Amino acid sequence: MNPDANACRDFVIDINAFVDEELVGDDLARVMGHVQDCDGCQDYMDALRDLSAAHRVATARIDEEVVGQLDPRGLFTSITRDLLEEKQGALARLFYELGKAYVLIGNREADPADRQTVATTSRALDVRSAESKARRTLNEAEGLASAGQHERASSLFKRSRRLFGTSRWAGSGALAKGRAYLEEALAIEPELDEARLYLGFQHHVADRLDRARLEFRKVHRDGRKLEHRLMALHWLGRLHANQGDYQRAVECDEEVLRNQPSDADLFPYLMNLVVNSIKAGRVDDSCRHLETLEERYPTRVPQARSWLADWSWLNGLLARNSNLHDDLRRRAPAFFAV
Repeated sequence: MNPDANACRDFVIDINAFVDEELVGDDLARVMGHVQDCDGCQDYMDALRDLSAAHRVATARIDEEVVGQLDPRGLFTSITRDLLEEKQGALARLFYELGKAYVLIGNREADPADRQTVATTSRALDVRSAESKARRTLNEAEGLASAGQHERASSLFKRSRRLFGTSRWAGSGALAKGRAYLEEALAIEPELDEARLYLGFQHHVADRLDRARLEFRKVHRDGRKLEHRLMALHWLGRLHANQGDYQRAVECDEEVLRNQPSDADLFPYLMNLVVNSIKAGRVDDSCRHLETLEERYPTRVPQARSWLADWSWLNGLLARNSNLHDDLRRRAPAFFAV
């Protein structure tokens, strides 16, 4: 049966609005007066009210059934798990930043023969403030892990707490502390490529070249971002150069250069290629890279010239090989003084 079959068509919309309590003032009085005098519209209004009441009852029953089916313990565990993941991510980042800061300090303190040149544009970290924040974040994460009975995370955080034991660092240098923070960051978040890059760098400074190579290769193979994969390849090239394999170093440098985004600063990579090409005996390639550098970065030519002039290895080579020196002066006069 159609409930509005006997209702006046001019009042159907108004009666719907009346049942939904949307009418006021004169419109409300007009509809009420009409319904009192019209049996068809009265029947239609009664049918609408019955449908509305049935809908409210059904909705209430569904809500009761849903609530009855909820597992409060499971819901709490799910919520704490989501919050815990956020805290874990924040803690891993803090450990990475602290590890990076200590490794850079350790590199500056290292013997000149082991010290590595590294370019970083990041602002110097307030280590004391960062360690305080890491302690607070660790406390919050431990609380969530305990409340949600996340045993693996609880075990991990107990190990992390040892980082803050003062006795642990007695007699240890910044490099050792940096390594510990970086390894803890990776234990919490294994895919944190920035931490793995700096862990490889730490091994490089500490002359553990095989360990450094493993970390760099992993990022080069599995890194999520192109910039991290290229940075890993750059450091693999540095390792080859440190071990005297300049040909492989050049190959790494060239691949890094080929895959850089168009807006990247290529100056440090070009300088690296110049150095390794000369060491590999590829003078033609070295001059070609210097030409590219002069075309793309004319204002930085004095910086490159000064760096080449201070390079003791190159000065020794040119002193022993006057023909090479004359060749470089002729082909790259902007970089080699007459």
